[in-house]
Amino acid sequence: MKKISRFLLCAMFVGMILTGCGKKGSELVSKTPFPDFSETTVEGETFLNDIFKEYHATIVNFWNNGCGTCIEEMPELEELYHEFQKEDVNLIGVGTDSGENEEQFETAKEILKEKQVTYPNISPDPRKTFYKEFISNLSSYPVTYVVDREGNIVGAPIYRNVKKQLETIRLRIEGLTE
Repeated sequence: MKKISRFLLCAMFVGMILTGCGKKGSELVSKTPFPDFSETTVEGETFLNDIFKEYHATIVNFWNNGCGTCIEEMPELEELYHEFQKEDVNLIGVGTDSGENEEQFETAKEILKEKQVTYPNISPDPRKTFYKEFISNLSSYPVTYVVDREGNIVGAPIYRNVKKQLETIRLRIEGLTE
C-alpha cells in the first residue's frame, strides 16, 4: 500500500511538472509596469506612458553619451526602427545623461545627428521621478526593455547590443499575441 501511495504521489508530481512545461512562452515571462513618465524628446515633443498604447509593443533603449557601445549600435537600431514600424512595434531611445545640462543635451543631439537617428529619443529630467527612481538605478549601458501596449515590461532587461539579441526580442514580441 505504501509503494502504491508513493507511486501515485510521484506520478502526480511528474504530471504537474509536465503540465507546466506545456505552457506557452508568454505565460512564463514576467511582466512588471514600466514607470510612469512625462518627458521631452530632444526634438521638444512631450512623451507620456500612453505612447505604449499606440503600438503592439515598444522597444525602449537606454543609452548615454559616454557609452561607445550605445553609440555604435545606433545605426542598427535605426534599421530595426524602420523594420519594426512595419510590424506595429515602436522603438524609443532614452539618452540618460542628456538632461543633466545644456552641454550633455547638445552632445546627445550631435551624436543622434551624426548617427542619422530618426527614432524618438527622450531627454529625461534628472529632477523627475522617472530619472530618480528608475534611470539612476540602471547599472549598465546599453540596456533595452520590451514594453507591451498595456505599459508592462516584458521579461528581464536586455543588456548590450540589441541586434545580437534580436531573437530574444522577437520571442517576447511574438509572445504578446499568444
